[in-house]
Amino acid sequence: MKRNRTSSSTAGPDAARGRQIVGFLRSTRFTLLAALSVCGSLSVSGNATASDWAAEPAMLPCPTARMELSGTVNDYTQAVVENWLLRAPRDNPAMLEMFADRDERPHRELLPWSGEFAGKYLTCLVQVLRLSGDPRLEELGEDFVGKLVALQADDGYLGPFPKESRLTGKKPNGKRTWDAWGHYHVMLGLLLWHDQTGDDAALECASRIGDLFCDKFLGTDKQVSSMGSAEMNQAVVHSLALLYNRTGEQKYLDLANDIVLDFAAPNAGNYLQAGLEGLEFFEIPKPRWESLHSLMGLAELYWNTGKRDYRDVFEHYWWSIVELDRHNNGGFSSGEQAHGDPYHQGPIETCCTVAWMAMSVEMLKMTGDSRVADELELSTLNQAVGTYSPDGMWSTYNTPMDGRRVPSTVDIAFQIRPGSEELNCCSVNAARMFGMISDWAVMREDDGLVLNWYGPSEFEEQLGDAKVSLRQETDYPRDGAVKLHVDPDEPTEFTLKLRIPHWSKNTKVAVNGDPVEASPGSYLAIDRRWRAGDVVTLEIDESIRCWVGENECEGKAALYRGPLLMAYREPSAAKVNYGEAWNAYGHFRAASEASAKVECVFYGDSLEWRGFYMDDAGKARITIDGEAVEVVDQYGPKRNKPFVRKFNGLGAGKHVATIEVLAEHHAKSKGVWVNIQDLKTSADIPTLGPETIRQPSSIIAVADGFLECSLPGEGRAPVKLRDFATVGLGGATYSSWLPAEGIPATPFSRDNPSRTSVVSP
Repeated sequence: MKRNRTSSSTAGPDAARGRQIVGFLRSTRFTLLAALSVCGSLSVSGNATASDWAAEPAMLPCPTARMELSGTVNDYTQAVVENWLLRAPRDNPAMLEMFADRDERPHRELLPWSGEFAGKYLTCLVQVLRLSGDPRLEELGEDFVGKLVALQADDGYLGPFPKESRLTGKKPNGKRTWDAWGHYHVMLGLLLWHDQTGDDAALECASRIGDLFCDKFLGTDKQVSSMGSAEMNQAVVHSLALLYNRTGEQKYLDLANDIVLDFAAPNAGNYLQAGLEGLEFFEIPKPRWESLHSLMGLAELYWNTGKRDYRDVFEHYWWSIVELDRHNNGGFSSGEQAHGDPYHQGPIETCCTVAWMAMSVEMLKMTGDSRVADELELSTLNQAVGTYSPDGMWSTYNTPMDGRRVPSTVDIAFQIRPGSEELNCCSVNAARMFGMISDWAVMREDDGLVLNWYGPSEFEEQLGDAKVSLRQETDYPRDGAVKLHVDPDEPTEFTLKLRIPHWSKNTKVAVNGDPVEASPGSYLAIDRRWRAGDVVTLEIDESIRCWVGENECEGKAALYRGPLLMAYREPSAAKVNYGEAWNAYGHFRAASEASAKVECVFYGDSLEWRGFYMDDAGKARITIDGEAVEVVDQYGPKRNKPFVRKFNGLGAGKHVATIEVLAEHHAKSKGVWVNIQDLKTSADIPTLGPETIRQPSSIIAVADGFLECSLPGEGRAPVKLRDFATVGLGGATYSSWLPAEGIPATPFSRDNPSRTSVVSP
């Protein structure tokens, strides 16, 4: 896709480039010396100066780089542009109308988080615009931002709730709101738009929101936590810190620091103190995914204040999540929060992974650690692509390790409202996973460039007086061979850093044919005078690797080829018929009416019922082929603990199973609810051993994804696996945790965060 950048001003492309660099300076704390190396002399307007920041990042995004991707990731990104970003505001007019009629009666029946939709959508649009350079997105963004800014109230309020409910935490009917959370996302989108285009109206609008928050909370007896839903509403600490960076207004920094103190409120997450005490992320009072946005506020405040505690806590939680809550597919969370168990089969919400990737971008800027870029690649090539349908029309709420992918408009249909039938927390957020590629694919250090993204692509960036092109000839990630053409338009001395994945144990690199030694889990720095026609070749080791499971995944293994998680597609799925009494509640269905039934028709020797233990759950009778098999009780004192019941030895052929609500319950249960997350036949996968895994019998590229591979049969048919990102096409049920034995486990370490190793002969 060609990057044809257009300007929102008649001043021409040079002025547009200057605005982008000014925004970049304000938003990323680039040093004045580095700024001069990018564009010569530059005056920065506003109260903040580039030398004011107390700490500087290790590396930074390239704000004006031209980026052109090819291949599968580009195909998905373009589909999302065509079939979601360009049409979402038109087809869902309530995205903006809810702001226009907020004081009209009768009031809209809004969700607590409805105010986030416009901001999340705008953030996605800006970041995908940076990646694609599509002028249609810039034109749409100008129209969208113009309409959004015009809907701001006189006092700076830009939410969907009526005057009596503004920043109170309650709707007129007394139900809760996440009003500050909505403003956080609107501010973030506006600030990114301002950075991209130089639109002063967007910055002024965001500033007026910041003024409103300062008027209400700074120097008063009220705290942001007083609105309730603290892990959501306190996220505004991040946008206030960003706003300070662009304006230099001390009050925004003061309020952000006040919110850090407010983290210790009884209903809040206590992020700073808990992190300093060494608590893991899942152990803190608010281990939900929304808390990651407050943690990004700590990272932003570190640049402003230089307080080492902020950085230490941020890094501590990042590593805690990698070790204990990042799943094999690069997704984060189980049932929307951390549990300290990467094998937990709770739903992996799209918004959770978006927040995790955004946090990882900040971690990469902060540390310059190549292993963070490895994590971003894992999440992008597996979870991000797997979130979307190939046509870009829909995204998921839950992209599970094992299971099936369902459009978010079905899975969390309770969020549907008139005029916004396609809008939910995940649909407006998912495209950001592709847009963030523009943040980390190619980055800047003071003396050169850092290449994190491998795949068919071309990046072009200005280094001093020279324009440098990095063009890759490769079929990565299908194949580990990368031919990188480094072409400055004039001979230029700079350092080019290449990411060497921690899992690539035998990476071979050569510069113009001369071998260069590379170490896994680090950057290879090549410092030389580059000339047009220079070529760097890489052979990235894509041997099959295994992550041996524990807990719920004991006796199983996850297999990787290069950065791609491989999975087994089940040949047939169970057909499940729910009665009217079974209502959808996000990631599961539930009923409490006596005799409410679910019928499941399936083929195979076994059936698996997945759900959750709940403190208000009851009992159900399971009947298979007309015979009552068991009465189960789903009561558990802790909600959302995974429930799994397997029925084996049923024999080949067709079977019919029925689950019937009995309206009976354990003495301690609060109700009689029965829930079902999934009903499926257990995959008929032969147990894999070292010899099976070591040598795939075939590896082929696929047109509608990345690749398929076959593992030898050892006297039986080969086991065919497909890349996780596209294994769920057509609603297929799949498994990424496969039965395995005789494979030694590799413990987690910071040198090997993927827990993987190549099976030795």
